Amino acid sequence: MLNKRVVVAAPRGYCAGVDRAVVTVEKALEVYGPPVYVRKQIVHNKHVVEDLEARGAIFVEELAEVPTGATVVFSAHGVSPEVHAEAGARGLKTIDATCPLVTKVHNEAKRFAGQGVQILLIGHAGHEEVEGTTGEAPEHITLVQHPDDADTVEVDDPARVAWLSQTTLSVDETWETV
Repeated sequence: MLNKRVVVAAPRGYCAGVDRAVVTVEKALEVYGPPVYVRKQIVHNKHVVEDLEARGAIFVEELAEVPTGATVVFSAHGVSPEVHAEAGARGLKTIDATCPLVTKVHNEAKRFAGQGVQILLIGHAGHEEVEGTTGEAPEHITLVQHPDDADTVEVDDPARVAWLSQTTLSVDETWETV
């Protein structure tokens, strides 16, 4: 019998939502021409980012870095309602490349908040996806960053609590906290 060894790389590349966002930036460059601004890195892959920069994408951390009236793409990680409002107030042409799975988490946060449910968001502080999700229901969300935090989190009513997860976390990482 022949033994075979399979080696699986970790991490294993990026997801369909990020792939979709990269294609969105490429299409924006084709349609509008450079420069096209992108809020935050579209993907944590320097080769992809450098390729897009060479084609005319300009990556910025905040909208204040984008000239009034310019085109800006929101990354796959999503943004808060405040970022959408700021872009509108500044007359920016926006293209929302938020991953559909992230949009689902945003919608769930709004739904739970509308029902008065406390939301425990499993994720990393400062990550743009967590910032965007928290922005959907800031008064209802408690961030849980580490499994140890779950032991100390204050739950107002155990019958009225839900948890959501940053989509970029692995299932294993999320379940350690749950």
